[in-house]
Amino acid sequence: MKIPRIVLAGTHSGVGKTTLATGLMAALKQRRRPIQGFKVGPDYIDPSYHAAATGRPSRNLDRWLLGDHLPSAFVQSSGERWAVIEGVMGLFDGMSGTAGFGSTADVSKLLNAPILLIVDASSMSRSVAALVHGFKTYDPGVSLQGVILNRVKSPAQEKILREALLELQVPVLGVLPKETSLHLPERHLGLIPVGEGGLLAGFIDTLSKLITDHIDLDQVERIMHSAPDFSDSMMAGGAGSPLDAKAHGGSPFSAAQSHHGDKFRLGLAWDEAFLFYYQDALDLAERLNYTLVPFSPLHDPSLPENLDGVFLGGGFPELHLKELSENTSFLNSLRAFAASGKPLYAECGGYMYLGKSITNFAGEEYPMAGLIPMKAEMTKRLQGIGYRRGVFQKDNFLGSRGTAVQGHEFHYSKVTYEAEIPAAYELFKGEQAVRREGYAQDNLFASYLHLNFAGHPELLEHWFNSAGQRRGT
Repeated sequence: MKIPRIVLAGTHSGVGKTTLATGLMAALKQRRRPIQGFKVGPDYIDPSYHAAATGRPSRNLDRWLLGDHLPSAFVQSSGERWAVIEGVMGLFDGMSGTAGFGSTADVSKLLNAPILLIVDASSMSRSVAALVHGFKTYDPGVSLQGVILNRVKSPAQEKILREALLELQVPVLGVLPKETSLHLPERHLGLIPVGEGGLLAGFIDTLSKLITDHIDLDQVERIMHSAPDFSDSMMAGGAGSPLDAKAHGGSPFSAAQSHHGDKFRLGLAWDEAFLFYYQDALDLAERLNYTLVPFSPLHDPSLPENLDGVFLGGGFPELHLKELSENTSFLNSLRAFAASGKPLYAECGGYMYLGKSITNFAGEEYPMAGLIPMKAEMTKRLQGIGYRRGVFQKDNFLGSRGTAVQGHEFHYSKVTYEAEIPAAYELFKGEQAVRREGYAQDNLFASYLHLNFAGHPELLEHWFNSAGQRRGT
């Protein structure tokens, strides 16, 4: 399979990866190229900018969350489209305590994708050559094919930078001037999602023009087309090569086709307050005969009818507490659904929403669903961040006690329980137990831990089958 592809990597965080990746996607789309956006890592927000530029959902490429399914997830998501992949942090920065596992370099090697390195050149001259030389030679398996110099202050500085890089034989594909007007809006969890108005009108068009004016798009396209065919990669590597599907135990994306005799109607909270979902997981659910039924805890008077289950994803409920709390008819319908015994799954923001109340950054407390005997409170410092392995503490609709899953957490809130509760997980960082976390009781399963079900298709299978057993089918 031929998938033209390229990775935009940075020397470190904050070099402008999201802005430049979004602009490149928009510029290539303007040239009528079939672009599919990707993001390395677990980020939910950067992909919303990609989607705004391409008109289609972006996908995450996270080795921890997707595991052995990552290559097949990439192929399935790309199809016949061209892949523009935004990296995470610096090029070689991976999971803590590992030799770069899950880093942009790691994923680029797994997918045999060429790399463009973004350099913040605002305070550099000839030292840029030493920097780029290090990134090019540090790992011989990385295919660094070009450099983009960002935040260049003047034509004189550009001339010095280009001259310094000539001897490395790494082409400079673009030089972007320092543009203070092109900063993306941020807050406590990073960038503001596009779904919340994170982009001003015309921003994508402005960004596209900037990229078109300052980056050699013809050369970018040539590099994308130079990426080897996936079949060639497999034949070259033989059994056990990164793209050998057999070596990865098969793929839920090719094998898990619809095989159930009926449908599972899964309600999906989707609005300004709840918007953190992985598109590959939603696609897989539909292959497994789930019907996704979106609803809004902010705006709808009640849950949709005839749901078999509810999924409350993460997001920013803390920014909409008054509206969420005052939508009493919806809260009553959610309580009635929980009382019916049907399964309700929640992550992070959804987990907080199911508690008795949420207190915002200003110390104002608002009543919530009251389905879990705890209160949530926003704090000014991070309370949890990083990859975690979770082990189910009891049987539930997702799997049996002892099932291990791989997820991540990122939250500024903390929760306080009124009494000892049945935890959803015991969480591990590496081999070290961190804490018991979340809530699992009867038909409720809720936690701060974010999962990508595309990396754990067996959880969706178990949920579907347990619902069928409940219905007697």
